[in-house]
Amino acid sequence: MSVVRSASAQTITRTKLISAAKAGGDYLIRMQKADGSFLYYYNPARDHEEPRTYNIVRHAGTILSIFDLYETTHDTRYLECARRAIVFLKTRFRVARSGNADYVLDFDGKAKLGALGLSLAALAGQLRFDSTFADAKRATRLANMILAMQRKDGSFEMRYRLPDTDDDEFESLYYPGEALLGLIRLFKLNDDRKLLEAANRGIEFLIESQQKMSRLPPDAWLMQAIDEVYSKSPRKNFGLHAIALAESVMAGQYDEAEEPEYAGGFGPGPPRTTPAASRAEGLVSAYRLARSIADSRASRIATSLKACARFQLAQQFTPENARSLPNPARAMGGFRESLTSLRVRIDFVQHNISALLSIAETIY
Repeated sequence: MSVVRSASAQTITRTKLISAAKAGGDYLIRMQKADGSFLYYYNPARDHEEPRTYNIVRHAGTILSIFDLYETTHDTRYLECARRAIVFLKTRFRVARSGNADYVLDFDGKAKLGALGLSLAALAGQLRFDSTFADAKRATRLANMILAMQRKDGSFEMRYRLPDTDDDEFESLYYPGEALLGLIRLFKLNDDRKLLEAANRGIEFLIESQQKMSRLPPDAWLMQAIDEVYSKSPRKNFGLHAIALAESVMAGQYDEAEEPEYAGGFGPGPPRTTPAASRAEGLVSAYRLARSIADSRASRIATSLKACARFQLAQQFTPENARSLPNPARAMGGFRESLTSLRVRIDFVQHNISALLSIAETIY
């Protein structure tokens, strides 16, 4: 079943991008449960909730997108949605064995660095936008846990080691950038220099490590962290690395000369919605950095972002394209998984909301 039109048919305006992001936010509000969690994985073709283990990393990330919406619209419905989601998020906080610190326990029994980073960023968002309900002490305890998981060389442990759990050597491309983003966002609110110093060390380690790779990875979280650190501690090599990451990302983007429905998405293979949106979030950061240092690559990044936006909009359920679904009103505003799957997961919506708002604010 194909219910979403080709990306090349989309006309882009700032108003349209913000409206699409708001529709995504309204989808999340409708899908929020009484306890503050969300209907995690929805199949609109069957009007059915898919059975999946809930993921607290994606839940925390979803809160960031809701705060992004509130910042743009000042609609208190989004603030209330984020508030409920944070109440649920905090049910997963656990006291660490030492260090005046908390970790975040995911539903698979693991304490992930990424959950810490995005939970810290979520609490920083509440401190910024909803201070009456904010919890600075819990934010500090999460930050302390991240600092405790950072090694002397700037790298991080990927998980807080729990008793009686598998002590594997799992590595994540995204967790370090998520942790760095949480640290720098809290630093911007409390001016604790050790958070900035840890963020700088972490970025330095990642840059050195990634420059040894045969091809730079699509590390959109690092690009965002560099962007936010740069505003407080500008280092040209940080900015240049983010732009280099953007060039590597853009090399994998489909253009109009290829399959029209693929245009603006990323390979290899048929493009999926979340990689397109998350890469766009990183590209926006690289664009801002390129503009700040008058780097000529900014214009090419802007062109790439416009293509991203067209692809993203083409994946959203709207009144015009969802009539064939069994429950169009329920699916409205959600973003399908890919060109071949209509399923909607909360992080598909999260990344598209944040990316579309960022593109609207920086490009249009």
